Amino acid sequence: MLRSTARIYAEYDNEAKKRAAETAKKTIEQIRREYLTAVFTYACRRRLDIWSFAQAFMESGFAFALDKPETMFALEKDEIFRDFMIECANNGTEIESTQGGSIVQSRGISEEAAWLVEIYNRWHSKTGEASCEIAERAPASLLRKIHKKAMKHDAGRIIDLLIEHSAEAAAVTSKDYDELEKAEHGK
Repeated sequence: MLRSTARIYAEYDNEAKKRAAETAKKTIEQIRREYLTAVFTYACRRRLDIWSFAQAFMESGFAFALDKPETMFALEKDEIFRDFMIECANNGTEIESTQGGSIVQSRGISEEAAWLVEIYNRWHSKTGEASCEIAERAPASLLRKIHKKAMKHDAGRIIDLLIEHSAEAAAVTSKDYDELEKAEHGK
């Protein structure tokens, strides 16, 4: 019995070492992106409205935990979504569902969700702001308004415009899109 137990522990230990080695090769930004991508993918699979989900998640303690490397590693990315949804149920936070969409679409992450992950991750990396601050400065309702045009442009440039024009005024205008077009064609 002792030998078989030791062998099982050795197998788990090797698996843990392998995961630790893979994690050590990644930057904090890459790891945070993986966590956010996993959470947003689960939301897409459950056919949740990605915009209401994004706002609620970014204002949650789970997103705040992902802002800090020391707490991020204490979380399991496949459990974050589950625990967040349990917290939503306990707090009475409602997240809208979407109707329609094929099963193929629900297996992975949507384009909008991937774009949101990129925006949130790069914004945090650039400014160091907490997720709740980002959600306040660039609410999902604003991002929903601009996403169709903004997804065609570099996320860094979109973030610069949002920071420059302050999301509280929702001041991403057609003039800003013209500026983006000039910047993109000037490359």
